[in-house]
Amino acid sequence: MDWLEEQTEKLRIYIRNLSFRKAMIAYILVLAAAVCGLSYLTMIFCWHCEMGIWERLGKTESLPLIVYQKGLLWSYQHHFLYTADELSLLCFDFLRVWCPLIYAFPGMILAIFLFYRKRLARPVTILEDSVENIRRNNLDFHVSYDCRDELGMLCDSVEAMRLELLHDKEEMWRLMERQKELNAAFAHDLRTPLTVLRGYTDLLARYVPEGKVSQEKLRSTLELMTEHLKRLEDYSRTMKGIRSIEEIPFSPERITFQSMDKKIKEVVVALNQVRDVKILYTKSMPPRDSLYLDDSLAMEVLGNMLSNAIRYAGKQIEVLSDYDEGNREWILTVRDDGPGFSEEQLDKALKPYYKETEDGVPDEHFGIGLHICRELCKKHGGTLNVANSIWGGAVVTASFLAGTPQEP
Repeated sequence: MDWLEEQTEKLRIYIRNLSFRKAMIAYILVLAAAVCGLSYLTMIFCWHCEMGIWERLGKTESLPLIVYQKGLLWSYQHHFLYTADELSLLCFDFLRVWCPLIYAFPGMILAIFLFYRKRLARPVTILEDSVENIRRNNLDFHVSYDCRDELGMLCDSVEAMRLELLHDKEEMWRLMERQKELNAAFAHDLRTPLTVLRGYTDLLARYVPEGKVSQEKLRSTLELMTEHLKRLEDYSRTMKGIRSIEEIPFSPERITFQSMDKKIKEVVVALNQVRDVKILYTKSMPPRDSLYLDDSLAMEVLGNMLSNAIRYAGKQIEVLSDYDEGNREWILTVRDDGPGFSEEQLDKALKPYYKETEDGVPDEHFGIGLHICRELCKKHGGTLNVANSIWGGAVVTASFLAGTPQEP
């Protein structure tokens, strides 16, 4: 019995997977067989009925002669014409002769109906629904039709098209998110150098009129401002040609600790001119005198860390520079005396666009600074960590793998 069911199921699947041409031929052959069978049975039945009437009328002996002389039985006339028996003979004879055509027309209609219902209705409905969903820009559906005929392959093509459209839509969404992230990063990273320039401007505006700035100091300050302006120009040019933060150029080179120390001091001095928060800088001199990193990216990391610290600090911020000789890592730490990170911030602060609200008031900042810092640290093979100090306040630590690959 199991074998019979298995063979029946195989036959059913085979029939379902027939192409439209073969399926139509099969339906026509079944229709023809049904019409022939019914016509044959009808002819036999009608002939027996006619013979019964002729026997009752006692005309069976002259029947061959009547048929021979008059042709069709219903065409001749005699003395019992229009009687009930004659009408019966006419009806049975008409049915016997024309039954193939009588059965053929409704049979064709039934075959067409069954063909549409069995082979067309479901896939056409699936395709209509799929096209309507795509028209509405709704790609959260699945096109499935378990038949390998022409419409089955068409459904597979529509499903492939849906997946391609979904992929394109997701890719476009990712590109939009990357562009949004890039724009936010660009706007965010402009803050620190602009703030530094503002600090130098305030310094000059405050002390130059009083004659407290020497010509050498003035020249040095103007050179620093020019350097920062050049950095802004280079940064703007770079951001214009990339599509995501990951594409920010990474150009490490040999640079001395003294040079990085000088750059950090410049930023600290400038920020101290425009902020009420006091920024202290402490360095730990390493046993070696140089680093191998991209100093512009490292300064962007420091700028973002300071920008976030200034927002939350109470009165003081500490910047610490250290070098881990064992791990060949340069470590920058920014610590403030503010409220520190909440539990949610510790978990989400490094994610892009994270903004914590206070008393239901939205934060106007981009929520991307620390995320940018982490990505730039990754380019150096380093990490970015956030924590709370045991003395209170937030601590953000950036590490940079500062040795060359050839070094031991």
